[in-house]
Amino acid sequence: MPFGFWLAVVLSSAANSSTFVADYVEDRSNRVFGCYCEWSSENVISGREAALVWHVRSGCYRGVDLAGVTVAAVIEGEDNLSRGNPPRKSVLNVSEAASAEQRSAAEAWVRDRYGALLGTVLRVCALPLRFLRQGDLASLKVGDRLELEMRRARPRVDVMQAATHWYDPFIALEETILATGLRSKYSGGEIDRRWDWRDPGITGYFGTVRLQGEEMACAGRPSVGRS
Repeated sequence: MPFGFWLAVVLSSAANSSTFVADYVEDRSNRVFGCYCEWSSENVISGREAALVWHVRSGCYRGVDLAGVTVAAVIEGEDNLSRGNPPRKSVLNVSEAASAEQRSAAEAWVRDRYGALLGTVLRVCALPLRFLRQGDLASLKVGDRLELEMRRARPRVDVMQAATHWYDPFIALEETILATGLRSKYSGGEIDRRWDWRDPGITGYFGTVRLQGEEMACAGRPSVGRS
């Protein structure tokens, strides 16, 4: 076969097998790793709120390149979000710096993939959004309504003695790292709760989402002439 034919096959196959990779940060209003006394109280009265962040490093959805796009969700449940999948509602925030096409594709991706986790989406906002994941630290600022600061957990110093791992991440991750929440602030008006927590505890995770599938393939295909 001509070299050009095989080159076209290789390039087309690579394009069709595109991998979607995103950084993920999860912070909850309860400890995911802590002592029994913390779990016994928080399991009943806390854990109804969470902030989730997806920052796409590479990949497409429905043919739209989402590299560099960040989506932040705020979730409020009627009960602890880990207790039997209680009803919940959420607000999605997508960076206003993304194009309208990217915002639409990013919204479709999180709704299609994580719809049960999000529950009823009350609103999708395009706002100034700054996300940083560097080494052991992660931070998020969404306009003047959401702020998040987390670092890699240090279980020997961040928790009391005899602490236990109580909750897994909400979603499947390729890499899972316990994270200590340093600050979580939400002042939006779409859901019932507002908060400003500054009590360090192991309240979530850092992780990596890696997906493959036809819906993750990019629309562009390299053109290769015949030899």
